[in-house]
Parts: sequence; structure tokens; C-alpha cells
Amino acid sequence: MDLFRVDVSLIRDGVVALDSETALLLKYIEETGSISAAARRLGMPYSRAWGHIARSERELGVRLVEPRRGYAGGAQLTEEGRRLLARYLEFVSSRFGGLEALTEGMCDFMYAGSSDILVRDLLDRLREEGFCVEVRWIGSASGLMMAATGLADVAGIHLLDPASGEYNIPYVERLGLSQAVALHRGFMRSIGFVYRPDVEFGGLEDLLRYRVVARNPGSGTRLLLELLVDKLAEKLGRPRKAVADSINGYSTSARTHEEVAEAVARGEADVGLAIAAAAERYGLAYRHVALERFDFAVNRRSLDKPAVRRLLELLRKEQPPPGYTPVRSAGQKVLI
Repeated sequence: MDLFRVDVSLIRDGVVALDSETALLLKYIEETGSISAAARRLGMPYSRAWGHIARSERELGVRLVEPRRGYAGGAQLTEEGRRLLARYLEFVSSRFGGLEALTEGMCDFMYAGSSDILVRDLLDRLREEGFCVEVRWIGSASGLMMAATGLADVAGIHLLDPASGEYNIPYVERLGLSQAVALHRGFMRSIGFVYRPDVEFGGLEDLLRYRVVARNPGSGTRLLLELLVDKLAEKLGRPRKAVADSINGYSTSARTHEEVAEAVARGEADVGLAIAAAAERYGLAYRHVALERFDFAVNRRSLDKPAVRRLLELLRKEQPPPGYTPVRSAGQKVLI
């Protein structure tokens, strides 16, 4: 679907100081009395909302937003912020009929959470069907919190609970998020070590021999790697920190499974932990570690959104590709 948008920006010294998205954010802050509520209305991460405000304040040299007295966590526009917004709204209203005309094509659906090739394909399918989709590959833990607070509609998660050996449900229950999100079954996927065919990788101890590329903190894959390092430290009878410090590349932070596989394929690293589909896509050797459960935490206020309903429908109907299987049980223990 082709989409054309017009933006009106305030330029100061050659730098954008205010655009339509930031102006709409300011408008919603004034209406709701809260930055987080304004960000939720826009489907925008809280950090991104603050980034917009900070950029405008820096370029304009004035405070636009201040705490709202008497309201914990509340916010309101300063006098400078109200005057700036009024001037902006007057300009766009006289020429375009209002701010809503500029922001009509803004996305109202956001996916945040774990990286996955099948999920990426499903989100592309939504775009092909005309939905506007915004994506944040930020890992399972951060995605779950964004969905719970309403900053995202759907979060893809695969968080392994070491005590029970099960995925996702223990985290949602332990954090008290059952009233905020509905956990929808997704699929099982194989995850393991990926490496080039010329690399002789035989198991955990070889992590100390080769250059490793790791996932970002907060991701389910990083959590699994940390559990494997714990297992290796126990096997070697060495302190965990000493073992982790001995792994070349343990502190790296790749955002997606594709980034891990690409780094290995290019020779920038020798081994990484990624899903089987990524290994197949990049022609890498693969050593299975676990069959993990990938579920979808949906903000309960987003359950009736057309894009959310369609995504869940596609999950039920689409035949999973090689490396994926449907969820057949409420829980799935990790196989190491």
C-alpha cells in the first residue's frame, strides 16, 4: 500500500526543532496530563517520547514540558510550550485543515519484543494487507513491559524460568501482569549454536576457544546464554564471572538472530546462539540446544484492534516453516 504524508516542521538554524509527531505528542500531553498516557495514545515508547521533547527543548532553548503539580507522574506544558503549540496548530490549520490531517497515516499498532524470522514475515504480511505496523526489536523482557504498560500492543516473548524449566507463564504471573496482558500461544522453535562449517564447534567448552557474538541484555536468547554459561562454570568448577570474562565477545549485543547469523557468516565472530531458521538462511552449521516456546503477550486494551486480531488469526492459520512447530502443551521444558 502506498502512503503519502506531508509534514510541517519548525526549522531553527538548519535543524528540525518541532515536527508534526512532536506537536501531536505535546497536544496529547496537554489533554491527558501525562507523558506516558500521551505516548500510549500514539503507540510510542516512553523513551522515544522523551527523546522528542528533549530534542525540541534543546533546539529551542526553552522548557516545553514540566511536572504537573499535585499529580504523581503527571505532566503539563509550560507557558512556552503552550504558545509554541498554539502557533503550530494555527499554521497547520490555516493551510492543511488541522494537525490530524498531517498525522492521519501514523501507525496505531506496535510490536515490541523478541526478534524472530517468522514474526517478521507475519508483520510484513500485515503491511501488505494495508496495516501500518511499527516494530521495536528490544528483547523479550523489555517487550513484555512495554505491552503491560500499553506502550506496545503485542510483545513476542520467550523467557525461560530456570526453576520450573518453563517459558513465559511464570514471568507473567511472578510480575503480576496477568491483568494487563493476555498471553496467546505462539509456536515452538529450535534454538542452538550457529557457526561456519569450517569451525569445529563441539559444545559448551568451545565457547572459550572461539569468538562469540551474543544477543542484547533483556532478550530471551541472552538469558538462555547466561544459563548455559552457568552450566559451563559448574562443569569446570570455576567461578561464573571468571568463565564469562574468558569468553571473547560475551559482552556483544546483537539485536536480532539475523545479526548474530550475519556476524558469524561474515567471519566477524565464530559462533553465536540463534534460531535454526537463521542458520538455514545464512548457510551455517547448527547445533541444537533447546526447543523453546515463543508466545505473544497482548495488551488487553489492544485485543480488539484490527491489526492485533489479524496477527493472531495468521498465527492460528499459517503453516509454520521448518524449524518451527505449533505449541502443543501449556508448558515446555528446555532440552539442554
